[in-house]
Amino acid sequence: MAGETTNNNEIVIPQLSRVWLAPVGTTAPADATSAMPAGWYSVGLFTEDSLKFNSEPNFEQVRSAQSAYPTRTFQTTDAATIEVDLQQWSGKNFRAVYGGGSITVVTPEGGGSKHFRFAPPRIGGRTEIAAVIEVIDGGKHYRYVIPRTMQMEGVSKDLAKTKESVLPLRLAVQGGDDTDAWYVLTDDLAFQPPAPTITSVTPSTGPIAGGTNVTIVGTNLDSATGVTFGGAAGTGLVIESDTELTVTTPASTAGAKDVVVTTAGGTVTQAGGFTYE
Repeated sequence: MAGETTNNNEIVIPQLSRVWLAPVGTTAPADATSAMPAGWYSVGLFTEDSLKFNSEPNFEQVRSAQSAYPTRTFQTTDAATIEVDLQQWSGKNFRAVYGGGSITVVTPEGGGSKHFRFAPPRIGGRTEIAAVIEVIDGGKHYRYVIPRTMQMEGVSKDLAKTKESVLPLRLAVQGGDDTDAWYVLTDDLAFQPPAPTITSVTPSTGPIAGGTNVTIVGTNLDSATGVTFGGAAGTGLVIESDTELTVTTPASTAGAKDVVVTTAGGTVTQAGGFTYE
């Protein structure tokens, strides 16, 4: 597939691999294929074999007063990084790689066309950015969305006659305590969660006033978003595990009602699974 035309040379690559950047807080793409929202700008293509994701969770042991578990282990940080090699040299790409910087016009002493001077940011001058790593592989689309990131310390640039000259973009993922540090948008059906099943509803009877705490056992229930009893939504949904959830019944009329669980993988119905008395 033909890639973008840069510097009057067409880059031909087997898949489209592009990097988008924006100020932190810019509206993120809603899906894997729609046009990027306003505020995002592309820093071009990257080599298809250079994309690397690294995750290095750090754990610390903390002593407690509990006699059964005097020492417990907690995850304190998750040092995630993303690395790509940009194919195009440009001012915006240099600023992306070095976390900022300035570009000024230089007038050649002998006249002629103008030149430009790029200076990297000084210590403490790097700014956080939002990033989207976009990959199209055949008919499948992937967007790796990072709401907050910063260029990593240290940029190694190898200029060799036998190698393609690229710009190494190394991003350190920021955040993740109370929001998603990064996530993937894709239309790849391999990501489709499996369909849920129900094997039991306990108890299977309760008063018409509702308020019965029901345990539903089955499979693939960990992505459940709602449970209905005869079409009325239950409340207090709690995902206990992949095979179990609890929910409180709503008020209804007397008789057997279908129990329907909705998950990311679809819906499943237990016909007459709960009877109001």
